[in-house]
Amino acid sequence: DRKPGIHLVKIDSANPARAILNAVFEIKGVDANFGPKEFTTGPDGTIDLSALDPGAYVVTEKKCPGYVIDESQRIIHLVPNQTAEFVFTNNKLPSLLLLKTSSDGLPLKGVSFRLAKIEEGSHYLDRTTSATGEILWEGLEPGVYSLVETATLNNHIISLKEHHVELFPGKVSEIVLENHKRPNLIVYKNDADSGEPIKDTVFVVKAADGHSVDEIKTGPDGKAELKNLLPGVYEISE
Repeated sequence: DRKPGIHLVKIDSANPARAILNAVFEIKGVDANFGPKEFTTGPDGTIDLSALDPGAYVVTEKKCPGYVIDESQRIIHLVPNQTAEFVFTNNKLPSLLLLKTSSDGLPLKGVSFRLAKIEEGSHYLDRTTSATGEILWEGLEPGVYSLVETATLNNHIISLKEHHVELFPGKVSEIVLENHKRPNLIVYKNDADSGEPIKDTVFVVKAADGHSVDEIKTGPDGKAELKNLLPGVYEISE
């Protein structure tokens, strides 16, 4: 009788035509004198072993870059004159896609976020949105994550809400978040009799708590403007 062998194939669970290379397996004999030894899948996603002693073998996945490791041990029984073929599938590590928009629907570039797995609160993944208003975190571990906005554009209002997002193996989770634009204040100064605009009139703008925000002066059109304020009540004095 010929000694048996093992033909192990590693593939992507979402795309069976995609072989996974560099996956590391540990193989050891249960009632055969073998191992434990580690083997790595090649470009075709396979490991081929031949001339093994008949008996039971334990196959354990140790590493699979970019994929969720299958932590269950597999028992393989080998009999003479056969090469046992086993297919192992893995889910890709999850990803999170964030889209940040302004209240007018346009994407916002330059907004910063902090992502952290809740059970590992000290490990932060800080990113800033691209020109398309997007951040893509890839290769994350499955679990629940905290997402917090840390900085936004100076003409928008930062969102202080903490979002919880659960990530699942083999999936790209998406979240769309919005920032409101800061309001502007416009003051018009006109002649009481003629209605003509009055230029070079100075106004002091104060917040509700009394602290001075800024001084503004009317132009030739009698208009003075203060931009990018926070929502609230303001006092205007000439």
